[in-house]
Amino acid sequence: MALKYVAEYRDGDLAKKLIQSIHDLKIGKIRLMEVCGTHTMSIFRYGIKGVLPKNITLLSGPGCPVCVTAQKDIDTYIEFAKSDKFIVTTFGDLLKVPGSSSSLQKEKADGADVRIVYSAFDALAIATDNPEKQVLFCAIGFETTIPTIAATLLVAEKQNIPNFSIHSSHKLTPPALAALMQTKGVELDGFLLPGHVSVITGTDAYRSVHEEYNIPSVIAGFEPLDILKGILMLATQSKMKRPALENAYPRAVSDQGNVKAKEIMNQVFEIGNATWRGIGEIPDSGMVLNKKFEKFNACSRFDIDIQDTKEPKGCACGEILMGLKTPEDCKLYAKACTPMNPVGPCMVSSEGSCAAYYKYNR
Repeated sequence: MALKYVAEYRDGDLAKKLIQSIHDLKIGKIRLMEVCGTHTMSIFRYGIKGVLPKNITLLSGPGCPVCVTAQKDIDTYIEFAKSDKFIVTTFGDLLKVPGSSSSLQKEKADGADVRIVYSAFDALAIATDNPEKQVLFCAIGFETTIPTIAATLLVAEKQNIPNFSIHSSHKLTPPALAALMQTKGVELDGFLLPGHVSVITGTDAYRSVHEEYNIPSVIAGFEPLDILKGILMLATQSKMKRPALENAYPRAVSDQGNVKAKEIMNQVFEIGNATWRGIGEIPDSGMVLNKKFEKFNACSRFDIDIQDTKEPKGCACGEILMGLKTPEDCKLYAKACTPMNPVGPCMVSSEGSCAAYYKYNR
C-alpha cells in the first residue's frame, strides 16, 4: 500500500523490515555515495549508518551548494561587501564561510551592508526599496535553486530594475558525477542521487552518466524509509551485478522533471564551465548568464576580477566532497575547525559533511 503521510515514512516497524532486508542480502564490501547534503544530514540525524551492515560504507558527495563554491567566488562576494555602494544579499549558510582573508560575516561586523535573504525575490525587493544602492545577490546552488533565480531576473528585466545584479556560482549535478568517476582514487559502487535536484532535472538527466560508467544509481527522498529503500535498491543492484538507474522517489520525481522550471532557467542562463571546490574546473557543469541577461552580471558590470586563491591550508573539504576522505581524516576537524570557528565550508553549511559529523557523530 502506498504511503501518504510524513509519519508513515518514519515508521519504525517498516524501517526494521527494510534494515533486515539489507542485512539479508549479505552483500560484500560496497562504497555508496549520498550525493546530496540533505541526505547526509538525514543519514546522521536518523542514525542510519549505525544500523547498516559493516560492509556498506556511506560517503558524502559534492551536493552541498555552499561547500562546492570555489574560494575565488567566496572572495568575490566579500570584495563586493567591502564597497559602501553595495548591499550584498545572501543565503544564511554563506555568511560564515571563510574567504582568503575575511568572510561576509566579518565584513558585516565591520559595517558592511550584508543581509540574509530566503530567496532571490527578497533580494530584488531590497533593490526596489533602495534605489540609491546597488544590490548584489550571491547566486549559488544547484538545479533546485537556479530556476527561481532565473524567474527573479525575468521580473527585474520586465520591471527595469537597474540596481540589481548577481554573481553566478551555479552548479549542475550530473557533470560532477562524471568528474568523480574520472578522478584517480575515487572508488564508488553506487550513487544515492539527490531528491530535490531530481524534482527539477528528472531521472533522464542522469542517463548519460549511468550509461557511460555503468554504476548503480537510485534517486531517493529524505525521510528514513526513503533513504533505506534507496540503499536497499543500490545493494540489490550490486549483489545481482545489474547496475541500473532507478527512481525510489516517484511521488516527487518524474523522468522529465519540472519542464516549466527548466524552460525558465534556460531563458536566462546557458551552460558554461564552473570551478568546484576541491575538484577544480569541470566543463559544462555551471550555468552562466546568456547575452540577453549579461547586464545583470555584477563582475563584468562593475569590473571586479578576483584572482584565483588557494583553499585554507590543511582543510580537507575538497577531498571530503569527493569521497576520498571523511571529516575525521582531516587533521583540523574538531580541533582548529569547529562550527564556532570554521576553517572550511564543510563545517559551516547546514548540509556540510563536517557539520553533520560534528553535530551527530562525536
